Amino acid sequence: MSAPACRNADPALFFPAYGVPLSDLQIRAAKELCAACPVRQECLAIAVRSDESDGIWGGTTPIERRRMRVQLARMDQGAELARAVVSGEGPQVLQGLRPAVVHHLFAMGWNAERIGAALQLAPGEIQAARAMAARSLAFLAFMERHCPKSWS
Repeated sequence: MSAPACRNADPALFFPAYGVPLSDLQIRAAKELCAACPVRQECLAIAVRSDESDGIWGGTTPIERRRMRVQLARMDQGAELARAVVSGEGPQVLQGLRPAVVHHLFAMGWNAERIGAALQLAPGEIQAARAMAARSLAFLAFMERHCPKSWS
């Protein structure tokens, strides 16, 4: 494993004193250091997997990591909603769940036109949903390789 870019940095850059919020300047400086780090993805995977709620990890803030965890959880929920769409139940698919549902419908053999009609989505919305799902799945696969659930 390569040495992290933060190894000689002041820990206060990434973790402010207890009860002190991260400042915008601090966040930018920490993210700049993380951007060139050779172990940035591994650091991020560990922070997401362990539900780290403080500091800058892998170039992300606690709020950004929380959003990532929510999106990963939605990928699981999407399978159930996709089955309901296929069975004709016509569930309401909230915007945050669209990427997961679109992904699962494609996996079930549906094409973009059929998905668009069922979910009332334009082609651009379908492509955006597929791209977001692909990023979530790629990150989930990365986490499984570098920080398996058995570690948490």
